[in-house]
Amino acid sequence: MTTRVRRSAPARWYARLGRRGQAAVEIGLGTVAPPVVGLCAYVLVAWSPAQGALEMWFWVLFASLLGTAFLIAIETARAFRFPDPPLKRPVEVLDLPRVATVVAAYLPNEQATIVESLHAHLAIDYPRDRHLVVLAYNTPVPLMVERELQELADREPRLLVVEAAGSTSKVENLEVAMELLRGHVDVVGVFDADHHPHPSCARRAAQWLADAAGEERYDVVQGQCAIRNDRDTFVTRTVAAEFATLYAVAHPGRTVTHDFGLFGGSNGWWRAEVLDELGLDGRMLTEDIDVSMRALDQGRRLAMDPRILSYELAPTDWSGWWKQRTRWAQGWHEVSLRHCAALLLNRRLSLVQRRGVAFLLAWRAVHPFLATQLVPLVIAMAWATDRRVVWDLLFFIVAAIGVNGVPVLQAVAANRLAAPGIGARPGLFARYVLVSVLGYAELRMSVTRGAVVRHLLGAHSWDVTARTSQAPAHGADPAPAEHRRDLEIAL
Repeated sequence: MTTRVRRSAPARWYARLGRRGQAAVEIGLGTVAPPVVGLCAYVLVAWSPAQGALEMWFWVLFASLLGTAFLIAIETARAFRFPDPPLKRPVEVLDLPRVATVVAAYLPNEQATIVESLHAHLAIDYPRDRHLVVLAYNTPVPLMVERELQELADREPRLLVVEAAGSTSKVENLEVAMELLRGHVDVVGVFDADHHPHPSCARRAAQWLADAAGEERYDVVQGQCAIRNDRDTFVTRTVAAEFATLYAVAHPGRTVTHDFGLFGGSNGWWRAEVLDELGLDGRMLTEDIDVSMRALDQGRRLAMDPRILSYELAPTDWSGWWKQRTRWAQGWHEVSLRHCAALLLNRRLSLVQRRGVAFLLAWRAVHPFLATQLVPLVIAMAWATDRRVVWDLLFFIVAAIGVNGVPVLQAVAANRLAAPGIGARPGLFARYVLVSVLGYAELRMSVTRGAVVRHLLGAHSWDVTARTSQAPAHGADPAPAEHRRDLEIAL
């Protein structure tokens, strides 16, 4: 059962607006209001004795936007020389860690694809006696697919199907799975229910995480998530190209540049004891980024390897896209508020890593708002002052070219580096560049700004969940003894 607590009057008003009304408020206050307010303020300053401040502010904005584009260009270049795993020698069977790939599923949403996904996990190229697949699911009502899942588990001893009784979240499902696996496995791969991991992914992850004398040991490695329904709709084609620029270019390049990676929630591989120690915080909208920051704060090593592949489903319409991205954006904002200051003051982190934290958490929240100010500033300077703004307009054009050139650089790199089936498709990425310049890049920033509006209004998509015992829909124990016996037999 969920409970809503301490909801403020603005939050109650906001909740009554519905999804479309909320989106209108987010766009209005996050995207429309900043340049309008900025224009009014700049005109007032231009007509005051302090009009010289506008020139200084122009150069601050110019430098910040162009500097951001330059840093992203550096990350893009470094994606081409991403390092191999530290364990470069061939891994013998006896040296391979015991691996579990854990699938967390809210079954009513996943019943059409879950069986196919489990077959993909069972097809991973890894010694059968050292690989386990665990499906931890929750459902409010009995479903026909549960019988099919149990029949598959009966035929395949490596598969454990566990209902997380009383669970209402992915985090609670994973907690049930980790309780079962504790002490039985060395590495845990975490997956959403729609993911199809590549057969080579476990062996590649083992090269990052396995114990080996004289080799550098990592605690987490995040793989590349590619879109497998990329030809379905306009939205899925756009997201497929976007994910390629993120997972094949931006994330690997950022990992090299800033010396740490991020767990992205799926196709993330952990040393089991580290994940068990840190746990996932179900109160956070993006529990994956939260646990990444907590791991970094403790001095854990986080890698990102784009060659560890998994294919997932993208939202097929803009409504699903907006809902997903709003949750992600607000989750990132929560993580920034929770961890940014502490990480910047953490002397166990190198200066390079703290620079990465500043860019990833602090600048990520500020930059979308600054990006709305350059146009109204130039308009105000041209309208309300007697001076010529030819040079300002020239530098404005340079900044605009720099900002809009980022998708071009990333798309060119992604066409070369993206996963099989997505890469080497120039038409897909040329179309993505056009869509980005015409409005998709701004739409993404609008979502980020809207997340700040949601937070300031006290609106959260998550609720505190009471962890009282709840009778399951059809009488399952959270970690029944038969599952423990099955686990011991399988391993």
